[in-house]
Amino acid sequence: MSGSRKSSAAFFAAAVFLLAGLQTASAHEALKAKAHGVDLTRLPVGDTRVSDKPKVGWIWACRPPLDAPPAVAKGPWFNPDGLTYDLTRKAVVQGEVTWPHRFVMRVEGDRRIFSSNDLPNHPTGEFPISPQDPAYQYDRNPSRISAQNMTVELPLNPTPSAEPTCAPGAVGILLTGVVLFNALDAVGLDAVAHESQDGCQGHPQRDGVYHYHSLTICHDDAVLPDGHSALVGYALDGFGIFGRLGEGGKPLSSADLDECHGHTHAIPWNGKTVTMYHYHGTWDFPYTVGCMRGPFDFADMITISGGPEARGEGLRPRDGLRPGGMRPGSPPGPGAAPPRAALPGTPPGTPLGPRPDRVQFAAAAAKLGVSEQQLMQALGPPPPDFEAAAKRLGVDVETLRRALVPPR
Repeated sequence: MSGSRKSSAAFFAAAVFLLAGLQTASAHEALKAKAHGVDLTRLPVGDTRVSDKPKVGWIWACRPPLDAPPAVAKGPWFNPDGLTYDLTRKAVVQGEVTWPHRFVMRVEGDRRIFSSNDLPNHPTGEFPISPQDPAYQYDRNPSRISAQNMTVELPLNPTPSAEPTCAPGAVGILLTGVVLFNALDAVGLDAVAHESQDGCQGHPQRDGVYHYHSLTICHDDAVLPDGHSALVGYALDGFGIFGRLGEGGKPLSSADLDECHGHTHAIPWNGKTVTMYHYHGTWDFPYTVGCMRGPFDFADMITISGGPEARGEGLRPRDGLRPGGMRPGSPPGPGAAPPRAALPGTPPGTPLGPRPDRVQFAAAAAKLGVSEQQLMQALGPPPPDFEAAAKRLGVDVETLRRALVPPR
């Protein structure tokens, strides 16, 4: 290579890193502006706070850690004590990519229905992470963000279960139209501390599902008249997820909340003031849902995890449309045909109804002779692997499918 070419390449590399540095600094300043006085430089690393029962400040996850590759290297934002990290020094995936956002929420009877393509109403970083991105040396996420086809139905007026249950990999959906995963990555480590995310705290998993592991700072940081954070999303059990401020505008930590990361007091709900349970986001682990306070529908968890319905697998093409009701080369939009969702293990081409059967998770576990937690652990992180789950449970895939979704 000639001297001039070497100089040009060096100049280009320096310009890329300079731009990345400026974007990272801007992202860090945005975090500080939303911190409300919370010290983001010494947040506890949650790697050792994974429980097998409800516990304040911990997560009760439905699955054990997996044998999967973690982020490439531990970043310099981890403090020397080995117990805390500095969020204001963490690598941020570069980019300002905008997307054709589609998110609709409506009420029908006693159900709140969400329809989303999981593409956010804010810019994202560029994924896969580029080798020229400084974040690449710590996390080489190879996944691309892709449009999904998600429809979920949650109870309009949820009620708590007698006892909490473990938190699945995907726990809810935020008002940005994006899926919320729990606090852990695929190997059971603190995802916010370890994984590289963009300036809105999101990134894609292997099926292209863009998601958060904590609340995004790119949603309107609205507060209610008393200083309490406004609603920012919904958990799968139907309970609301509110921002990081409690009554009187007090910044909340896990110590202020119960084992599922929520509490009960009067909040605005369905146009009224109602005393009811709700979750909160915090800056410290486990960030949002620590366990599920109410019952949830397994079919909805499959959908927002990037399961067959969201990916459009097994859907019956019709009227010249490709699976999922989307015309070739176009994202799903308001004019797209209604999806015809396949059930787990359903052969392609099977005639399907407009909605998948609703899964009764407790009943499915009982049919298989296992506990609900054992079933969730077998299914693993989103998206569930039904063949692997059947093997772990000692049954065939068809038996598992019929237990989860009984034949019509």
